[in-house]
Amino acid sequence: MTQRILLKDAQAAEPGRISRKDILIENGRIARIDNHIESPGALELDCHELLALPGMIDAHVHFRQPGMEGKADIHHEARAAVLGGVTSFMEMPNTLPATLGLTELEEKRAIAARHSPANYAFYLGAGNGNLEEIKRVDVTKVPAIKVYMGSTTGNLLLDNEDELYQVFKASPLMLCAHCEDNALINAATARAKQDYGADIPFTMHPIIRGRDACLKSARLAINTALATRAKLHIMHLSTKEECQILACLPKGTLKERPITAEACIPHLYFSEADYIRLQGFLKCNPAVKTEMDRKSLVQGIKNGAISTVGTDHAPHELRLKTGSYLNTASGIPSVQFALLCLLELWQRHEITLEELIRVSSGNVAELYQIKDRGALKEGYFADLALVNVQKSLQVTPNLIASKCGHSPFMGHTFRSRVVHTIVSGQLAVRDGVLTEQASGLPLSFDREA
Repeated sequence: MTQRILLKDAQAAEPGRISRKDILIENGRIARIDNHIESPGALELDCHELLALPGMIDAHVHFRQPGMEGKADIHHEARAAVLGGVTSFMEMPNTLPATLGLTELEEKRAIAARHSPANYAFYLGAGNGNLEEIKRVDVTKVPAIKVYMGSTTGNLLLDNEDELYQVFKASPLMLCAHCEDNALINAATARAKQDYGADIPFTMHPIIRGRDACLKSARLAINTALATRAKLHIMHLSTKEECQILACLPKGTLKERPITAEACIPHLYFSEADYIRLQGFLKCNPAVKTEMDRKSLVQGIKNGAISTVGTDHAPHELRLKTGSYLNTASGIPSVQFALLCLLELWQRHEITLEELIRVSSGNVAELYQIKDRGALKEGYFADLALVNVQKSLQVTPNLIASKCGHSPFMGHTFRSRVVHTIVSGQLAVRDGVLTEQASGLPLSFDREA
């Protein structure tokens, strides 16, 4: 049920300005942003210490359901999302079974409708033999087609150049690509086994899954997109060189650009120096690389080479993150702390608040053509994160809401905390605690069917 909510005296991050305002929420939307609003009967929240931001739209999560509920499920991960000020998510297709058809898409939507306090959408995967399903996709319900050009689960790997060309040419939607070259990775893994046997150190991960593997695959994706005139979004950039390539491509509005790119929280926040401390908890694909690469990604946000920031939230059971390198699964849970990481980059003066809002919500809504979301604006859906940027938060075990129960941020103290989260006009989190009253809506994409 939607509520009438009055946010009093917040620092409201409206498009192009931040000013102290009251915000009235009615019928799921932002009804009014003004000075000294009165609304008898509304739930009134004193927000004079809080910054009101558009809720983060995380376009890159793995919630593992169906088929891998031992790792995660939509119920737990969506709760973690809203606790962290993430109001909408778009979930990847590498579940069991893989999301390769319209039936699987509808099954996921039904699960989310029952269990998600966050707004939701689900990618269709490109795999062997599902070209007709891709052509039939409802473009108003599906954010994009996910293409795995590097290792993944099940039958989603698409590394044959002819098949790749056909998918790029036929897709009615933007293609979101995971770009790594398996042949180079396999060769590097074999060399590491020769050198270290079973005791490969985690510091080898950015060498095994090195920059050449990312660059070779990214160039193939870019050339294929240019040849087919497909719209391409390269996911989770991890190298300086990829940023340089993207910075040289044609600019313009996000809708006009043929090729855009995403950075993810692990690559923006950590560097190779953190492997010694975090070991398997930092293992993800593509690998977190050098501090030079991390700074290049931050610069990519500033110069427009990187349009969006997601998490690549990918939980695993604790036992799969604490073994030897070869037996440790790749993937990091980060959706609960993504917005805090971006706020930390702002507080360290690496990015501006305007850049933070752009890559975490505004650009995501524009690139994916999400209808009436992604901005603190009258008439838009009320998806908001109310943040105290002067009150710190230490990550403790009982704070982690993801089903896996672990985090690379364990013990870390952020300088900000999410106080309230509002999802489609519903108070999902109040004073840092889940209300258990919010129910997310399916995201709608403003495209012609």
